[in-house]
Amino acid sequence: MNNLLDILNKSVNYLEKKKIENSRITAEKIFSEVLDMQRIMLYANFERILLEEEMEKIREKLNSVIQRNSENTDFNVSERENGNDNLKSLIDKSTVYLEKNNISEAKLITEIIFSHVLNVDRMLLFTLYKTEVEKDKLDKIRNYIQKIGKERFPLQYLLNEQEFYGRKFYVNKGVLIPRQDTEVLVEEAIKILKKDKIQNPKILDIGTGSGIIGLTVALEIPDAKVMGTDVSEKALEISEKNKELLNVENIKFFKSDLFENIEYKKFDMIISNPPYISDNEIGVMSEDTLLHEPDEALFAENNGLFFYYEICRNGMDYLQNNGYLLFEISYKQGEIVREILKKAGFRNVNIIKDMQNNDRVIVGQKQIEKNEV
Repeated sequence: MNNLLDILNKSVNYLEKKKIENSRITAEKIFSEVLDMQRIMLYANFERILLEEEMEKIREKLNSVIQRNSENTDFNVSERENGNDNLKSLIDKSTVYLEKNNISEAKLITEIIFSHVLNVDRMLLFTLYKTEVEKDKLDKIRNYIQKIGKERFPLQYLLNEQEFYGRKFYVNKGVLIPRQDTEVLVEEAIKILKKDKIQNPKILDIGTGSGIIGLTVALEIPDAKVMGTDVSEKALEISEKNKELLNVENIKFFKSDLFENIEYKKFDMIISNPPYISDNEIGVMSEDTLLHEPDEALFAENNGLFFYYEICRNGMDYLQNNGYLLFEISYKQGEIVREILKKAGFRNVNIIKDMQNNDRVIVGQKQIEKNEV
């Protein structure tokens, strides 16, 4: 019987036999494209009978994946072909391999990897184009290139490094990879603290992850005292590592599920980039994010709004009067999170946009009028 679920499972088995990496996700993406349906909705429509023309398109795409895989698995950046083994040819070959595997910014990623392994500034690689590369370094480069091309392994996790706000932070699979969008959140926090000239501000960073938010604010506002909390032991290990690497003294990290272990209740600012992706957005997320970044740092219940409700519900009790609450938000959550803050009693609620003019940060302030005291 040609129902959707049966054919999908058969396709997954077929890809597995052909040794295709991430067979289920690959099959789901093909079905999603052919049927014009979000991946998550494939299972909600599992009894749907597929038309013959749909089956034919699916077969064609499955075979195309297998053909492409057979062409790409031969990649070996350390092969010595016709003596053409200088740095320039190796970079070109690596770039072509990533492009064939549909990796965006293939040349940039290739150059970053070569730069990292060879310990050469990326902008100066061209000065070494005619030189040969030592075998042990070639083997390392080959491993990195293949993990990105075949496994969609994020470059940041391979190199254990991500730049944020002009500084390099250590990252691994225990934490979310810092995004440039989060710099908007940090920039707004710093702007508020400087504008209000708050002396020795006390700041709480909820869900600190790799510590990028709390550490950056602590470095940019040297007289601040920052607390960073997370429920994940792995995240706390990484944030402590970054604290040591950056030599930051005015921040402390400790384990807490939201406000559970927080006794201090006179913060000048609470700042958080919580998980805010809803389950129905899985189908539009990138494959490398779904495969490798921690689910608990990405997804939230209640259509991605769970943590906004929870932090707003308790946040008033942990802020001084005139204290601020700042969130990073999804580009389509601005108005609904604004209402959540307002209903929780926050005033002066504003939405800040990112460089693409999307809603990215929301700010609210605890202001108790005299007649409310």
